[in-house]
Amino acid sequence: MRSKILLRLSVYGAAAAAVMSVVAVPAHAASTQGAEMTSTGGCTEPTPDVTACTSLTERRIEVLTPAGIAVFRGEREYSDATSYPGGSYTIEGTRKYVYVYASSVAVPDGVIYFDPKVAKVGGSDVLSYSDGLTCNLETNFVEANGTGGYDHSTGSCTSG
Repeated sequence: MRSKILLRLSVYGAAAAAVMSVVAVPAHAASTQGAEMTSTGGCTEPTPDVTACTSLTERRIEVLTPAGIAVFRGEREYSDATSYPGGSYTIEGTRKYVYVYASSVAVPDGVIYFDPKVAKVGGSDVLSYSDGLTCNLETNFVEANGTGGYDHSTGSCTSG
């Protein structure tokens, strides 16, 4: 069973690599909006004495190939800082990702993507708490056909 999953991953990985060559040269694609940058952030006070601040910067490209395959490739950086009576914590992280879908349908308010083929996500997070606890998380995840795959994510914490 494991060899069958690995075989699927290698086949879809090769397909994703072939499709990604389209990302490198978007002119060969049926459509693309080019690379898009998004930045958001701000602070809220969800309850008295609790403040939560977030920021996110993302760069991504979406390509729809002539065969109907949709490919997303991007990276993001984010942070979250929350303070509350008696403590606080921060989270800072990065992600790089590739998603491949076999088909898509345009609807009035966007596009719906169907039949996930490959998802690959990698990145890291650092969580720091006011009591000195710090956790480092590394994400390395690949999935084929929306089920199964491998997750070699790791994490460790140290107390200050």
